[in-house]
Amino acid sequence: MRQLLDTLRGFYCICLEKQIEEGIIQEERRETEEEGQLVECEGDDEDEDDDDDDDGSSDTSVLVVPYPELVPVVFFCLKQTTCPRSFCFSTWFERVSMMVILLNCVTLGMYQPCENIDCSSDRCQILKAFDAFIYIFFALEMVIKMVALGIFGRRCYLGDTWNRLDFFIVMAGMVEYSLDLQNVNFTAIRTVRVLRPLKAINRVPSMRILVNLLLDTLPMLGNVLLLCFFVFFIFGIIGVQLWAGLLRNRCYPEENFTLGISLPRPYYMADEDDERPFICSLPVDNGIMSCSDVPARREGGRTCCLDKDDALVSVAGLCVNWNQYYTRCHTGYSNPHKGAINFDNIAYAWIVIFQVITLEGWVEIMYYVMDAHSFYNFIYFILLIIVGSFFMINLCLVVIATQFSETKQREHQLMQEQRARCSSSSTLASEPGDCYEELFQLVCHVLRKARRQTVALFNTLRGKPRGFRGVGRGRVGGEGRERKRGVEARYVTGNILKERNIKMHALAAKTLTPSICILSGPPCPHHNKPDHASSSEPMALTAASATDGCPQCAAALTLADGVGPARSAANDEAEEGAVEETDREDVQSGGKEKAKKGLDSAGTNVGCSPKKRCKELWYEIRTKLWGIVESKYFNRGIMIAILINTISMGIEHHEQPEELTNVLEICNIVFTSMFSLEMILKLTAFGSFNYLRNPYNVFDGVIVIISVCEIVGQSDGGLSVLRTFRLLRVLKLVRFMPALRRQLVVLMKTMDNVATFCMLLMLFIFIFSILGMHIFGCKFSLKTETGDTVPDRKNFDSLLWAIVTVFQILTQEDWNVVLYNGMAATSPVAALYFVALMTFGNYVLFNLLVAILVEGFQAEVRRLSAKYCHVWVLIHVAQSVEKSLVMLILLISFPSSPMKSLCFRIQKMMEVYKPDWCESREEWSVYLFSPQNKFRLLCQSIIAHKLFDYVVLAFIFLNCITVALERPKILQGSLERLFLTISNYIFTAIFVAEMTVKVVSMGLYLGETAYLRSSWNILDGFLVFVSLIDIVVSMAGGAKILGVLRVLRLLRTLRPLRVISRAPGLKLVVETLITSLKPIGNIVLICCAFFIIFGILGVQLFKGKFYYCVGFDVKNITNKSDCLAANYRWVHHKYNFDNLGQALMSLFVLASKDGWVNIMYHGLDAVGIDQQPVTNNNPWMLLYFISFLLIVSFFVLNMFVGVVVENFHKCRQHQEVEEARRREEKRQRRMEKKRRKAQKLPYYSNYGRARLAIHALCTSHYLDLVITFIICINVITMSLEHYNQPQSLETALKYCNYFFTSTFVIEASLKLVAFGFRRFFKDRWNQLDLAIVLLSVMGITLEEIEINASLPINPTIIRIMRVLRIARVLKLLKMATGMRALLDTVVQALPQVGNLGLLFMLLFFIYAALGVELFGELVCNADYPCEGMSRHATFENFGMAFLTLFQVSTGDNWNGIMKDTLRECPPGHPGADYGCHAGLQFISPMYFVSFVLTAQFVLINVVVAVLMKHLDDSNKEAQEDAEMDAEIELELAQGGLCCMMGGIGAIAGATGGAAGGVGVGGAASGAIAAGMVGGPSGGMMAPLRDGGGAAAHEGHTHHRSQLYSPAQASGLSGIQESNYC
Repeated sequence: MRQLLDTLRGFYCICLEKQIEEGIIQEERRETEEEGQLVECEGDDEDEDDDDDDDGSSDTSVLVVPYPELVPVVFFCLKQTTCPRSFCFSTWFERVSMMVILLNCVTLGMYQPCENIDCSSDRCQILKAFDAFIYIFFALEMVIKMVALGIFGRRCYLGDTWNRLDFFIVMAGMVEYSLDLQNVNFTAIRTVRVLRPLKAINRVPSMRILVNLLLDTLPMLGNVLLLCFFVFFIFGIIGVQLWAGLLRNRCYPEENFTLGISLPRPYYMADEDDERPFICSLPVDNGIMSCSDVPARREGGRTCCLDKDDALVSVAGLCVNWNQYYTRCHTGYSNPHKGAINFDNIAYAWIVIFQVITLEGWVEIMYYVMDAHSFYNFIYFILLIIVGSFFMINLCLVVIATQFSETKQREHQLMQEQRARCSSSSTLASEPGDCYEELFQLVCHVLRKARRQTVALFNTLRGKPRGFRGVGRGRVGGEGRERKRGVEARYVTGNILKERNIKMHALAAKTLTPSICILSGPPCPHHNKPDHASSSEPMALTAASATDGCPQCAAALTLADGVGPARSAANDEAEEGAVEETDREDVQSGGKEKAKKGLDSAGTNVGCSPKKRCKELWYEIRTKLWGIVESKYFNRGIMIAILINTISMGIEHHEQPEELTNVLEICNIVFTSMFSLEMILKLTAFGSFNYLRNPYNVFDGVIVIISVCEIVGQSDGGLSVLRTFRLLRVLKLVRFMPALRRQLVVLMKTMDNVATFCMLLMLFIFIFSILGMHIFGCKFSLKTETGDTVPDRKNFDSLLWAIVTVFQILTQEDWNVVLYNGMAATSPVAALYFVALMTFGNYVLFNLLVAILVEGFQAEVRRLSAKYCHVWVLIHVAQSVEKSLVMLILLISFPSSPMKSLCFRIQKMMEVYKPDWCESREEWSVYLFSPQNKFRLLCQSIIAHKLFDYVVLAFIFLNCITVALERPKILQGSLERLFLTISNYIFTAIFVAEMTVKVVSMGLYLGETAYLRSSWNILDGFLVFVSLIDIVVSMAGGAKILGVLRVLRLLRTLRPLRVISRAPGLKLVVETLITSLKPIGNIVLICCAFFIIFGILGVQLFKGKFYYCVGFDVKNITNKSDCLAANYRWVHHKYNFDNLGQALMSLFVLASKDGWVNIMYHGLDAVGIDQQPVTNNNPWMLLYFISFLLIVSFFVLNMFVGVVVENFHKCRQHQEVEEARRREEKRQRRMEKKRRKAQKLPYYSNYGRARLAIHALCTSHYLDLVITFIICINVITMSLEHYNQPQSLETALKYCNYFFTSTFVIEASLKLVAFGFRRFFKDRWNQLDLAIVLLSVMGITLEEIEINASLPINPTIIRIMRVLRIARVLKLLKMATGMRALLDTVVQALPQVGNLGLLFMLLFFIYAALGVELFGELVCNADYPCEGMSRHATFENFGMAFLTLFQVSTGDNWNGIMKDTLRECPPGHPGADYGCHAGLQFISPMYFVSFVLTAQFVLINVVVAVLMKHLDDSNKEAQEDAEMDAEIELELAQGGLCCMMGGIGAIAGATGGAAGGVGVGGAASGAIAAGMVGGPSGGMMAPLRDGGGAAAHEGHTHHRSQLYSPAQASGLSGIQESNYC
């Protein structure tokens, strides 16, 4: 070892001397090169072309085109060097173009729809002039490009997609200007202008990559779109058939109703503008609402009670209840929501379906339909949501995510090739710290250069020679400087070497010692040369570059790599991707002693002057400080300080006492000084250069400086904005948590792509905002209660509000309201704008963001080892791997916790005091039953019986039913209450008996298999215990201790949890979810950090400002005192920022993106504490809400998907081997089956000529195409039906139906003849065909019977028969293979999603039962209005609670429901008649937040993970199938060739039809070709594979033949005779 180090030292010294000689020259040369490179890189690709041009012109012997990638001659005459064309190749052109595009964006954004109606203002005229200039520029650009590139052809102008877009924009502009000259105003053409900003995409390479990536996903997204159309058609036609015209039903007065004065309204309206109408059910339907349910009229807060006879007599304070006369349900004229919501025709039905799939406002539509038609219509909507939202939308995401990683890699290579010449750091391929590192290097380089030039200039001015140092400075000055550099290098090395990935940590300190010895020894002759590096530039740079000039040195260093003890730690740290300053242990162990030695050696060589002593002392102090700053205690102290500081900031609240405010101010000063001290210590220890080198330190430093400025500024009373920056201290905590740091590194790695995505998103929002301003500008208005017309808050009247509205639509919140307004203000076609915005924005762009994050995590997974495989296990394994294996994995992934070891210690201590009889009875159960005890043996035999678990499960299910029957409103003495009480006693007794049996047989605690050793048994025992206490308490007089009883009743709802331990698949899923909590926990922590930062910020911005006045006329009220003076109420919004708890709840509502718009409006309107809000008082607050949504909702919460998918994939690695083996077996079996099939005689070999012809027709591809075409036309005719259609259309459709039915009957009968009865029914598609035929014939028969009135038939049956016709659409699936593959994916994923579904049924069950107990008594009526709950959405009974929870899980107005449960009990009212109690204020948020988190965030993401996994699998399977088919085809062809060689020529024709599948005629030629190709190589030279070869060799005995096409089958008998080889 010592020898190796000596050798190394020797090499190093030699190399270093050489390096010092050449160092200065090299550095100068390097810097000139760098300058040259920087200049070069400023050019564009066309610079390269110019260089080529020069080379080409100098070399005349060979004809070289300056731009080889372009066409040599365009327009038949212009060569690349010809005058007008050569001018077109310019470098500045693209930049000018980009500037003009930006200018165009500005002018487009300055459009004001409310003022620019006739364009009379100067501003409008100027904008018009700009517009003309921009158009001329774009036209000119197009012409120049056409001249440069040519027009038509692959490498010409129109060969590029982006150029085609430019061309389209210019042409549309030309049409617009020519129409302007004709004075024709054609708006649609004008709106094409908004596409101009799209030209920017092509100019930004990284954005182009993302867009190309999206375009790449289009083929696969096409299949998803097809599937969407499929779903839309099926559900749309069903909707039209069932509910056309039903949403127009209103309650009218009787026809013969007469009165001297008319009724106030023609029909009953629930409110002024009939926004939410009362829809009744016609007598023929059985909907929920009838006209008898119309509520009594109210005036001035009182219910009216007079009849019409009293109308003429005016009685003070009383009014006539006109509503009682609206008794006739009749179809009216208008549909709900300004006519936007109905099923009158297929187009409107599609709008409704799209709205249901987006999960916004779907509940309201469902309630309308349930009111008008039937309660059971909820099945339609829930099915639509499961198919549309949970599967189709997630398929969209899965497709984009799987495509993303492939395209990303391909585009990266392209980009790196492009940038290779410039060698600039592409952030797209960068590591997390690299971008900052490169910037830092660049700044240092610029500073060094500036310093050198300044010194040179100074010397020149003084007239000194170039190398002059000053008297007496040559030797000592050089030594001092070099020594100083050497010592400073000691602080820097660890960091630099690590950040440059040079794995020499251990050597760093050792190699410095010799370098110090050389530099502080006798002076080199070069020491009087000017020192080019600044004193703070570390020696380590020279040390690192020393290896460049000295290969022996490099070899020695490589040999010695990893000698020191700290190498592995450093490597692990580096590989983990953690961004810490240095490896502390490394620095402490290797660093200190070496540095001291270096200092000693330096001290011995230089004299004892006091100046030197001071310097040495200074370096020693710095060494000590380094040790302190790097110690773990110092860092823990800082961490605790940050935590306490966060808490001190978090306890600020509205109306806090003056003392608390003062204490918090003092705290702030204390913490600021602590962090300042930390910064000063670090600066002293590391030196400024090394301190700034770490981005974390810069972050800390900035926060400290801002905090100090804030404290200084506070004394003047200003700078309150800076307070918010204190909050960033919370983020400092991340440095101390490695797991969190890893997640953040993943985030940082995806940052470049996310930044590009944000640019793309901004461009997208901008374009749609401008388009919205052109279409809807100044058209959205509202009537207020006083009759004034004001613009709606969601409008397109200015660029700012257009952007906010578009962003709101993208978050899916209340977008349906904007849709209704848009359709009412313009025309129903406006729905296309919103659908396009939602589809591209939400389902494509935002899914791209998720794909970026998922890809980031998967890349990280590939990089890290599987050490973090925390078991997302094996939702997949649930069906396949035995329990034991899973338990093994769970044991591996759960290392023993400190808690267990503590229990073990206590147990050991207790053993000393155990009495003797305990020891002798260790094997006994509960120290009472010996192992031979008969009762115990009986219990063991009961438990071992296979029916035991099933019986217990049956009782649990029965108990679940009684739990579901519970509700608060059951009367105390009623029969139902009695039944439930007795059943509760019975079930408790049964479960106590079960527990007793188990305890007796297994023991309570002692022993490996004891009852309490299983966590599931502990849960069972706890529930039994609670039930017993419940019974005892209720018997002892429950009325006295109602609170305890209520809690026990709530705990009773947890009984269904016992199902989990008895259902293996479910148990596995739950254990899996529990063990995967750790990685999800990291994301939750990051979320919490952001929530706390935004929460504290929200408290500082909005505390006490969310109050408002409630009264009749609040126009003139400005503050609280005015409000109270007018006897009005001063109340606050339910979601406010008065303290951190309230702020966090409001932010959770924001993050779930439901109801965030209202909270934002309250924030914008807030004026001050105790001030009445003013509309849009402070629009800047938009920044707070939108930045929170972007950072948390879109970015951090989408990391959930990334983490879930990552863990799912990671933990599936355990069964990859097992699965591969199973796949191989399956493949072998399928191969065998195909071979056997191929070697049999075709079933149609003995058919007659006519039947063969029919068979040929039925199996031909053309028949399928014709049938597909007919079905498409049939679907179109079905979708033509609409409400109030003319009689002629009805007749036409009827005859069409006859035609289609007869076609399908003929097709089915032909197939029956062709395939025979048994073979026909083997095929699933044929079964479907026959079912369709039978249904169609039945439908027609019933209709005819009804028309002729021969039998009375319920019209509902006929309607159902008509709906069932839709099954014909399913035949299309037979042809659409891509779509079928996607459906297969979904079908394969169903079993796994099934287990999850079970789990969520359980979750819904428990929460529904809890909800009935908690909120069952809440009332919603005119006196106590509700925002989310209604007569449909209640917790009155279990069924309604279940449906309400489904609504909450889809996120539709769940915040309104939570708001209703947060009611405060009104003073002076008993809580019972109002349905509230004080505890709900705390229980309700916990109930809803926990439910929303599990249902919305975990459930959906697991579905995504499962679908991704299966899409991968189905792609693999499709590939394998194709390979298998090719293999069999080759084998059979080879077999045929072998026979030919035996001299039988007749078989050649038959072999042609070999492996084409089940008799597809067109396959013959392909198979023959395969035979010819495969013959010589496979047939003669290599032995034939598997079955094919065997068949060929055993041909003497086996009857070998192929699958024949029908055409060949006629000559079959002749072939058969000769078919022996």
